[in-house]
Amino acid sequence: MAVIESGLITEFYNQYRRNQNRSRDIEAGLVKASDRSSWVEKLAEKSEFLRNTYAYNEERLGKLIYPFVREGKKLDMETADEFFINIYSMTLDSENDSLLTTEMLLKLQSFYKSRNVEDKWLFTTYMLGLTYNDKSNDISIEKARDCFETVASMSDIYCDMPDWETRQRILLSTYYSIEDKDLKNNGERIERIVMYENFKKFLQRQDVRALDEDKVDFDDFLQRTKEALMWALVRSDSKPDRAVLEYVILELLPDGITRENLNKQTAVNAFTYIWCNMYAHNFQPDTAVTLLFRYYRENDVEIDYHTVLNSHTTDDTYQKKITCMQECFRALSFPNVTLENREELFYEMAAEFRKIYTSMPHLASNGYINDDLCRTVRLMLRTAYAEEESLEYIQEVILNRNSMTLIHSMMVGKIASIIINALIDKTPDMFFELLGTRDVHLVRNRRQYLVNYIERCAHLHDIGKAYISDIINQQTRKLTDEEFFLIKQHPTFGAELLAGTKLAEKYNSVIEGHHKSYDGKTGYPESFSSIGDRMKIMVDIITIADCIDAATDTLGRNYTKSKTWLPALADELENDEKMRYNQEIVNIIKNDKETCDSISYITDEGRTDIYYDIYRKYISDAEEDNAIQIEQVLIK
Repeated sequence: MAVIESGLITEFYNQYRRNQNRSRDIEAGLVKASDRSSWVEKLAEKSEFLRNTYAYNEERLGKLIYPFVREGKKLDMETADEFFINIYSMTLDSENDSLLTTEMLLKLQSFYKSRNVEDKWLFTTYMLGLTYNDKSNDISIEKARDCFETVASMSDIYCDMPDWETRQRILLSTYYSIEDKDLKNNGERIERIVMYENFKKFLQRQDVRALDEDKVDFDDFLQRTKEALMWALVRSDSKPDRAVLEYVILELLPDGITRENLNKQTAVNAFTYIWCNMYAHNFQPDTAVTLLFRYYRENDVEIDYHTVLNSHTTDDTYQKKITCMQECFRALSFPNVTLENREELFYEMAAEFRKIYTSMPHLASNGYINDDLCRTVRLMLRTAYAEEESLEYIQEVILNRNSMTLIHSMMVGKIASIIINALIDKTPDMFFELLGTRDVHLVRNRRQYLVNYIERCAHLHDIGKAYISDIINQQTRKLTDEEFFLIKQHPTFGAELLAGTKLAEKYNSVIEGHHKSYDGKTGYPESFSSIGDRMKIMVDIITIADCIDAATDTLGRNYTKSKTWLPALADELENDEKMRYNQEIVNIIKNDKETCDSISYITDEGRTDIYYDIYRKYISDAEEDNAIQIEQVLIK
């Protein structure tokens, strides 16, 4: 007897997917709204839809999903197979959901293994790898590698597998195991080389070819795997050693490549040739940079975004273009590049970067895109010439593509600026250590500097959420334990994004510390403490402003549990047994009527206007009215 009536799982999966599409359509309506009244109407529609969908999903999840993933209820074969079919359909369409795909796949993987259903266990493990690989954080990508390597290790029994679909997953898993975007050292490079050489021998086996040569071009598949290996070996901040370089030159690079015919080569051959010659000291870094940019210009083509957004592997044009862009930024960041036009080259590539990611369909959530976006930004920021422009790139591209994070960051900035103004007026001594002075008048004279600084801290504090946008944008059900775990990594992800850039020293304390308690004993990440940090006052302000916005947000993801300002002040900030907040700041806020009134306004009746302004300025696709544009210019 089936655990669940046949068809109910399929019905729910189909409705869940329809609801997700509807949610994206409503958000697209917000983005395209032509005026405030239509925007407010769409916002109300979104809120009502999310509230109803949340209730429906939780009711269905409680009957169909939670019993298996949280309560230990056992599957039977019929129910497992129905889950399998629906999850396979979602992964084919690049629709990833940590609960409905990833967590259920973990249960199916265990179930099929216990029943010795080898083909479905293997297939499920492969799909699990895809769902992890479709996320843009290193924790998930490492789990994906484990899944793919497990499937790839089944090559010994490849010819015993009766089903081609299952055998194909062994081939694809081997490819994904070799593919990598940032090998950390030569030991990892050697691992990939050994995997490739073993795979090459496997694909040349006569029994393998005789079995499936009518279904797959083995030579072409081997060539694509070789190219994936080449990218993996050279796309890294670590330098390949002599043995790796010799292997690449002798075994992977085709003969006959020269500087003169470089632009006619494939991207992987051209870039591998350039990097190998630079690392072997045949080219100076300046020469390498010049050749990289010349290749990018000569091979610049348009991207088919529809293909990119509906594929696990992205289309070839996109992959080559973004990879070339990343490598141009990487080359410019080398300290021994002395080109006189280095700055000009940077701005040329920065303009390309902006054009690509701001023209991409706004609601795209493909994990590959987010991963590429974060990696490109990280490389670009190493070379950026000014802090202001670095912040613009982050705001215009990363935060713009994650609207909830953008709006929250802007709100935190507005609240934090109100708080810091009150502190400068009432307790300027709080800023003595930060400014390196004990002069009250100097602190007040530097008010605008401090306000600008805290606003920038606010805009950057959640930058790590770019790596988990698929979770941040999940508003139609409760989050899973795995999702909460990843959310707690966002301060660390943010610090990693800025590592090696000019922004890191000034803002990392706030990025890493805004979820640690005031006394440093609770919160996350555990390894970070702002105690004794000269930036601690800024961390404390952002922590409080972050809490205020989250607790009073009636329009964003917290619509089911938000509070108005005064209850939030009492419940969230004053009732603070775990010492999460700086109570000196909380008391100043509480006892200053002007500050309380200002915070009350922007968190309550003013919130809709603020949201609309943010959508209009940063997110909207609607054409700006010329009068509005002129007015904004005059105001600036």
